[in-house]
Amino acid sequence: MKRTLLIGLAALIVGAGTALRPGAFDFAAPSTAFARALPTARDASDEGIITFAFGDWGALSSDTLRTSASPWKLANAALALQAHDGDAEAAGVADIAGIYRSFGFHSPTSIGNWPAGLEEPPLLSPLGQNVGTALNTWPPVGATVANIGCASCHSSVMYLPDGSPDTTRTWLGMPNGSINLEAYTQTLFTAVRDYAGDAGKLMSVMDSLYPQTDWRERLTLRYAILPEFQQAIAERDAEFGRLLPFRASLAGATNGLDSLQNRLGLIPEGVVLTESIFNSVPDLGGRLWRTKLLNSGTYAIAGIDHSVAIEAADITDAHRRGLAGIIAYFTVPSMGVTEAVAEAHIDDATAITAWMQDYAPQPFPGEIDMALAATGQQIYAAGCAECHGSYDDSLTNPELTSFPNWEGDIGTDPQRARLLTQTIADAVNGGTFGPYINARTVTGYTAPPLTGIWASAPYFHNGAVPTLWHMMRPETRPAVFEVGGHRLDLARVGIDLSPPADYVPWSIPAEVDTAAFGLSAGGHEVGFDVLGEAEKDALLEYLKLL
Repeated sequence: MKRTLLIGLAALIVGAGTALRPGAFDFAAPSTAFARALPTARDASDEGIITFAFGDWGALSSDTLRTSASPWKLANAALALQAHDGDAEAAGVADIAGIYRSFGFHSPTSIGNWPAGLEEPPLLSPLGQNVGTALNTWPPVGATVANIGCASCHSSVMYLPDGSPDTTRTWLGMPNGSINLEAYTQTLFTAVRDYAGDAGKLMSVMDSLYPQTDWRERLTLRYAILPEFQQAIAERDAEFGRLLPFRASLAGATNGLDSLQNRLGLIPEGVVLTESIFNSVPDLGGRLWRTKLLNSGTYAIAGIDHSVAIEAADITDAHRRGLAGIIAYFTVPSMGVTEAVAEAHIDDATAITAWMQDYAPQPFPGEIDMALAATGQQIYAAGCAECHGSYDDSLTNPELTSFPNWEGDIGTDPQRARLLTQTIADAVNGGTFGPYINARTVTGYTAPPLTGIWASAPYFHNGAVPTLWHMMRPETRPAVFEVGGHRLDLARVGIDLSPPADYVPWSIPAEVDTAAFGLSAGGHEVGFDVLGEAEKDALLEYLKLL
């Protein structure tokens, strides 16, 4: 009787064409971790860090399965088979956290800057992979859906006094210099292409990995989502041989521009973009002092003069709300939600800005020569503050006192600015977020605040310089180096280019070739050309404090 019923329900799901009939079989889920943690928030800052770490932004749904989300259990079964060369027995006990760690996703045992006294939720999935399960009573459909969140790119391993990464501890808000979305998406693509054809084997591995899977989810996955998943992968394989029609990232540098064009329908059907630019993930320190976001400053708060300097008194609730509108829009290209869904989550972004008021990066883990740093403080004030902002006189915890929101051309790679076309700006301004964002073309870049600069390697907007030492000495900048799963060189401040012989990167490295399109390491000679070696050393020592 039960078997007959299940067969009948499977036929119902197949007959309805899954969600080919819009609205008939829609489902959505909150992030499980977010739903558990949010009720424990004591104030707006708590709500902000919980949202930042675990918020789903409406991106776990049957709709986003067609854009950016993944059917968590099926995807992991395919990844496990890929990792174990098709061995179903080994795949059934695969280290899923280890697989995701290879792509730069953290699976820590603790979060270093979780607020004192706030209950830390159990970390049941890799940080930055927000996961939730939706199950409908009728029709009896549902699935566990995963999508990337803020913490995938904006959280870092913590670093030890010798520059080694501590993968058991994570710091929210620092840049993830190892996140490799290109490796993740391409591996998932090949795993599904190679192993989804044997549905029985794939489902068997899934059952081994997730034995508590509800019968409704099993039916939905087997007879609805898997066929559609297979078809989508097959079509993309035939069309351009990859999951996305562009390269998604380097390690620690993302490709938000092409993701946005893809969501806006600005990439012609069948075209694979060969000229992509990558953006080094920034630390969140000092970001509330900005009137425009992205390294190009392309997204400015609507209705204000975005060229004015900002002081502490200017960071009002209205200013934070203005930035929140831009932050919410980031979920359109990154999580695949509609503009309407993104707009509905501006309050979530506003909560994050409340937490950002309290945010500070991990303190520099190495030794600092305080006498040298004091000299560097004067050099910074005289030569750097005009563009990167003025900090107070503290030599223990320097904080911004004003930020100029300067933008211009300092000779760094121009391709990011060139590819931000009026067509893209018009598409953003003409959509739902027109009242929130002044999207504009630019001819240069916006100088960022330098809070957390010690942990933000590689440097420049495109991540083309491995250390601050190399930045200050343009003639020494390497032509090629690797990023991802790296140690830090705490003396030169940045990627350790000569790690110990027995060091094994904790994630898949990616090569940065500064001769490649958009990856020039040239520029920003100005300012350093007037400093002697001793002055450069002093400035470097001061930057460790920020």
